[in-house]
Amino acid sequence: MFEGLLEGKVAMVTGGGRGIGESAVRMLSQAGAAVIIADIDTVTAGAVADDLISQGRKAHALALNVADFDALPSKVAMAAELFGGIDILVNVAGITAANPITEITASGWDRIMDIDLKAMFFLTQEVFKLMKEQGRGGKLVHLSSLAAQRGGRSSDASYAAAKAGILNLSKCFALAGAEFGIYSNAICPGNILTPMGKSLSWSQKDPKTYIPIGRYGTPEDIAYAVLFYSSCMSDYITGDDMKINGGLYI
Repeated sequence: MFEGLLEGKVAMVTGGGRGIGESAVRMLSQAGAAVIIADIDTVTAGAVADDLISQGRKAHALALNVADFDALPSKVAMAAELFGGIDILVNVAGITAANPITEITASGWDRIMDIDLKAMFFLTQEVFKLMKEQGRGGKLVHLSSLAAQRGGRSSDASYAAAKAGILNLSKCFALAGAEFGIYSNAICPGNILTPMGKSLSWSQKDPKTYIPIGRYGTPEDIAYAVLFYSSCMSDYITGDDMKINGGLYI
């Protein structure tokens, strides 16, 4: 359906080995991009890469712990060498938590912030610098959450705060990147049936009882938005955030 839309582009997707990240990888690949599947789980990332390569597509799995901040510059440099640069960065990697607000600990808070927010900033910072040096613009796409807009319900306050921070940092990169043709936008998924989503309490409810569209979202629902923000279809959009929740938050 989208063949050729991203021909000649190179996309790096964190958390690309499963869930939303995997769906984004596959959709960007279908659109013609060479894809770098950056994930702490090299087994799942490698399986996705092997499958795409078997279909004649360009793909490579890259071992990446987004919270290993000292290693990020070298990892981005390694990624850039694989296919001749990076044109698209999709920040998907993250974790969640579901602690009552009175039981969140300092160590738990720091872990969520390190992986979900701090890592997003410092990885994007490295790719942003690379995109400026390349001089061909770029697309930055960041996964936030419905929790950033209405507070943690199934997830907790630390997760909601980190995802709200992503919305703000996305705008910061949009402002900094506009003159260089570097776009930055965020996506706020609602209740999406990913491996992580299935571990949360909402997944045990009947979606028809509280989601206007009457179903849970799929990773592919989010991947379509990733493709939109990664392509020329969004060339007059930056600093934006897209709400994809089936009408759960109106």
